[in-house]
Amino acid sequence: MNLKVIHIVFVGSAVLLALFFGGWCLAQGSAYAVGAVLSFAVAAALVWYGIWFWRKITTPEEEWARRRKLFRTIPVAVVAWLFASEPAAWACSVCYGAAEGTMIDAARAGVWFLLAAVFVMQGAFVLFFLYLRRRARRLRTDPVPPWWSTVEEPVKS
Repeated sequence: MNLKVIHIVFVGSAVLLALFFGGWCLAQGSAYAVGAVLSFAVAAALVWYGIWFWRKITTPEEEWARRRKLFRTIPVAVVAWLFASEPAAWACSVCYGAAEGTMIDAARAGVWFLLAAVFVMQGAFVLFFLYLRRRARRLRTDPVPPWWSTVEEPVKS
């Protein structure tokens, strides 16, 4: 896979994570309403960014070929989703019957830790790319330093 595809995959997985987290917040009740709204806002922003990035990297011919392939796979995905949407399959065997307990508390703590780790990593990526952008702008505007011409080539042996 090239870097463009990996970028789209990461943006898509971040959208799914934000949507699932927003759905989980809605399922928890009104105490998590702010988290749900923020999560859905992040998902919408990521969808907009993914569409913008996709339009930037594709040609019209590639886009038409992708749409034809997509129209063939959508019915298969809908049928698979309908067969896999059994509510009993959404919960694990440990927490399906119990609403409270130490296992549930540990699972919630694990989910919060993993969400925090994902958001920290995404923030680190954003900061890194902002740093690269700022550095590229500075190098575009600043001339080559005068001492650069005094640097000697390494001796090849």
